[in-house]
Amino acid sequence: MKYDIVVVGSINMDVIVQCPQYPEYGDTVFCNSIAMTPGGKGANQAATVARLGKKTALIGAVGKDSAGSSLLQNLQSKGVDTTHMLEIENQGTGTFVAMVDSTGENTMVGTKGANDFITKEDIDGIFNQIEAKILLVQMETSKESIIAAMKAAKERNMYVILDPAPADGIFEEAFQYADLVVPNKQETERITGIEVTDQETALLAAKKIREIGVSDVIVKMAENGSLVYQNDVPTLIDAIKVTAVDTVGAGDCYAGAIASAYLDTNDLIEAAKFASVAAGIKVSRTGGQDAIPTLEEVEEYRKTVSV
Repeated sequence: MKYDIVVVGSINMDVIVQCPQYPEYGDTVFCNSIAMTPGGKGANQAATVARLGKKTALIGAVGKDSAGSSLLQNLQSKGVDTTHMLEIENQGTGTFVAMVDSTGENTMVGTKGANDFITKEDIDGIFNQIEAKILLVQMETSKESIIAAMKAAKERNMYVILDPAPADGIFEEAFQYADLVVPNKQETERITGIEVTDQETALLAAKKIREIGVSDVIVKMAENGSLVYQNDVPTLIDAIKVTAVDTVGAGDCYAGAIASAYLDTNDLIEAAKFASVAAGIKVSRTGGQDAIPTLEEVEEYRKTVSV
């Protein structure tokens, strides 16, 4: 089967807790609301790619439970091909709890569940059945599935985009198979040991990642924009000015938008500008995957700003 972009990654049920502020250690406090929404970095990125008009498949795993069935149905409703999704016996679907405070910032904790049981054999068998131009992968599934997918993609001359998230999942071996890496500030510090506070420190970190062997790097700096480092030349991309109400999934939206725009333009700077707008719109809304903007919304917004 042929696709524009294939995403290998996680699919989770997210429990979103809206709270005025984070509780102190040991406290019990009342929150504003609790909602269960489809999530997982792979699923969010695949939903973004589909929302932006590209033919995409998610390769990942759920448990044989009601949460897994619900999540697959949700992806299908959003135009994501789930033909190659796995259902793992005796493992639950991944579940994460996100606490979102009044500033829109989030802190998460959870279990990977079935995501951690995807094997090299699973990946190799699926890649023998598919074709695509771009692979988008994160670090929220099993290590062997990540490496197998990146190797298979390189063998097939696919452009490999690695979103090295979450920070706890980072391992160095994956970087040698990536064409582009798009870490946020926390992930950049985990990879390089450099705390990103401004454009200068972002550039130092990007150079260090380049030394690992990655051709292109984009360091995401949230409201301070992003730094594209390509061909040893840095370019600062401004973030759009929005009021952030929910940052859950913002990085996933950015990664999906980067892949989609790069497929169209083959221009990393233009892709980063597009992704900056898409992620900015996303954080200005609540609603998980339903808050991901459409291609038309991004293009219409870009007519009003200089990004």
